[in-house]
Amino acid sequence: MSRPKPASSRTGHNSQVQTITRSPLGIETPDAPDQLGQWGSELWHLIWGLGTGVYQHTDYWVVERWCSLQERRRELLAVISQEGLLSTGSTGQPVVHPGLKMVDQIEGRLPNLEAALGLTPESRLRLGIAAVDASNKLDLFLAEEGGHTTTA
Repeated sequence: MSRPKPASSRTGHNSQVQTITRSPLGIETPDAPDQLGQWGSELWHLIWGLGTGVYQHTDYWVVERWCSLQERRRELLAVISQEGLLSTGSTGQPVVHPGLKMVDQIEGRLPNLEAALGLTPESRLRLGIAAVDASNKLDLFLAEEGGHTTTA
């Protein structure tokens, strides 16, 4: 049997994934674009909040596109829900609502944007975005008390 090469003499693909860590000096959330409605603006602030320390000013247009597509998708689904999945075709036959085709097109574009923004677990792994540890209630309590605990 052969022995594995020492790590220092190995060649080939780098198996180390570069990690994107959250900067403690995250940029301030930009104002939501004027063309976004209320739902899109809410998504805008939510996404920038989730990406604090990771997103930069250059991500503005990707986030804007994602929010706009999500808003358009929601509006189309509301129309389809109100009018029904089927409508009448030009010769009187039942056809799928034309808005459903638009929803399908939007949903086809969303996964690429979600991957670029690191909005899925798989994309975060692929991008190497380091997870932020959530504090539990005990950690918060100890932080408020200055880290002092008493023992009986």
